[in-house]
Amino acid sequence: MNPIAKAAEDAGRKIAGVNEANLGEQLNAAVGQFAGWPYKVASGSGVDRAGATAGPFASIVFISQQGGAGDVNAIPADTVAAVIDACETADIEMLRTSYARVAQAKRLKKAPAPRTEGVPTTTVTLGIIFALRSAVPMEELAEELQRLNAETPAREWPDMVVVANTGTINYAGQFPGDRELGLFLPPAEGALANYTPPMYVVMIMKPVGIHAFGQMTALLVAHLAIFSPGAKVPNFSHILEVVPQTAVMVSGYQYNLRGEIQPVPRQFYSDRYFPPLPMRIEDQKGNLLSTIEFLPWQDGGVLLLKGKLPLYGLMVFLGGEALKKAGIVRRPPDLQISYVLPITATNFGEMLTRIQRQSNMVVRRTEPNWIVQKYADEGSTSPFMARLFVGVMDLRDVVYPDPPNRDTFDKPYEFIMSSLMNARATAKETATLWDEHARKVGSGAIARLHGKAIHIDESVDKELRKQVESFLNAAVRALKQSMQDLGNELGINIGFMFKQQATFDAGIAAIERQDPLLAEYLRQTRTWSEPLVESRNAIEHKGWTLPRVTYSQKGGGILASAPDISDQPFTTFIDFMLDRLCCFVEEFTAHCLQRRMPREITITELRSRIDYRSCPNASGSPLGLEAWLGGISPTTRLGLNRRSGSGQVFGLARGFASEIGAHSPQTCGGDQEQRAFQ
Repeated sequence: MNPIAKAAEDAGRKIAGVNEANLGEQLNAAVGQFAGWPYKVASGSGVDRAGATAGPFASIVFISQQGGAGDVNAIPADTVAAVIDACETADIEMLRTSYARVAQAKRLKKAPAPRTEGVPTTTVTLGIIFALRSAVPMEELAEELQRLNAETPAREWPDMVVVANTGTINYAGQFPGDRELGLFLPPAEGALANYTPPMYVVMIMKPVGIHAFGQMTALLVAHLAIFSPGAKVPNFSHILEVVPQTAVMVSGYQYNLRGEIQPVPRQFYSDRYFPPLPMRIEDQKGNLLSTIEFLPWQDGGVLLLKGKLPLYGLMVFLGGEALKKAGIVRRPPDLQISYVLPITATNFGEMLTRIQRQSNMVVRRTEPNWIVQKYADEGSTSPFMARLFVGVMDLRDVVYPDPPNRDTFDKPYEFIMSSLMNARATAKETATLWDEHARKVGSGAIARLHGKAIHIDESVDKELRKQVESFLNAAVRALKQSMQDLGNELGINIGFMFKQQATFDAGIAAIERQDPLLAEYLRQTRTWSEPLVESRNAIEHKGWTLPRVTYSQKGGGILASAPDISDQPFTTFIDFMLDRLCCFVEEFTAHCLQRRMPREITITELRSRIDYRSCPNASGSPLGLEAWLGGISPTTRLGLNRRSGSGQVFGLARGFASEIGAHSPQTCGGDQEQRAFQ
């Protein structure tokens, strides 16, 4: 661990153990370790030239005036780089109060930033809300932040909420096509006057635990480096080296053409939006030069180009009006993204037509290479589909974030689902067949007494035997073959489950040394899986068939009695085995996926017992298991799980947009490079 990261971790542990009485003093001392010249850190209030004040705050980071710190109860607003409003316990009311106090600090009037050619600068005050602990889940704090944001100008939003020992809520920047997120700094005054960045601003929650102070400090020093270029502050990426990077994306925002930040429309979230296929731009011989696509963006649109052609050279075909605020963001390896332009999908189509007519390039539609096809006649309101398909796929996405790497999981799991659905359909058909036959017998429609003889006009034995055999084959195929294959993919060999007792005992002993909970679970599984497999093997190896239905006189009518499997009526056997099998698929798969998840992610059960056939759970959600992050409510879905803060900061500085990488001298005080958007 590098010394900077170690210092931040030690400071975080110390801060987490203080009480409210000396929180400000300890917080100032901790932050002061990382805010070097020309900064000072103290408790106090800020005041602008018009006499408006904000505070007092537990911590204000400000540029020290010559001759001393001056009056900390009237720190000039022009010198204030950041404020931290701190308390002992966070709850909704405290969040609202601190939110308003931070907004007040951000409203203080400041002189314009000096023009520094080629160096990003800002005069914006960074606002942080800090609490030692929280009386409510982080998710509830995030939801309240969203509500407050909807009522407040974006320039007044707090930039981070910190709960020591638990986690942080802050904003991250993400370009279309990127998977990772970078720390997002508030835009400088006037930064959006001449362009609109094609960037998603995402509210994220991070369960960083004891590293919450480190996460806060990384954002703070990145901002301090831009607030006063040349300041002696550490490399923010060094602090982040030991900070867990997993995050939950809570909500997304975009800038519109007027520079106003707006929520991303729900229909454009990744779980709902299917973008049109990109258009191919080829030479006269059919060689691919680039692909280009249009992305709707609030009141405008963004162009994304992959390949060797220069995007700006193609954008001239849009016409002069669209190019007034044009610019390009370049992302590795070969992606070019336009600034947000005042164009629509119709304008994009017209641009492609002009390229085709006025150049020697050929524009073609990309041939689709995927098919969207109906999978089943039920959706996520069904517990079966929600738990075994939607829920498991959500967990899979955490372990396999890159789609190309999912095939090794998806192929065996698809076979499991196919076998399970066949077994489930067969179980339903068998139950319907039996219920109808028993009803007809009981009503006398197909059964009658003739003397001492019982006459049955319809036989159901042949069809029942066929259905039971189909169920056993499908169920054992899912259990014995498919789950073994999936277990092997996830690093757990369960082949011993289907061997003789001695082999089973040896396999369980090996599992128990590494995972005693799984070992005990597999012992319990053996109590029902063995009778299931033996029933199926009896058909193949012993010529067993389902016994015939028996009939008896009861009162003045006739009663049909279901034949037995494993000493219980076949209907009870099928219902029990299907339920156990579904539970095993979900629980074993979830456990194996959990073993491969980042350490800060766990899985919780929303309810201990749910009928996979019909009924939803008590909370109204058909999901049974969900992944969640330590310190965050278990109702937080991880479908939007991303890695965050992995060494880049996105800052919208005065005069131009800058992507300040982990090696930027303005951010790190180091001797590395800086890349701008264009």
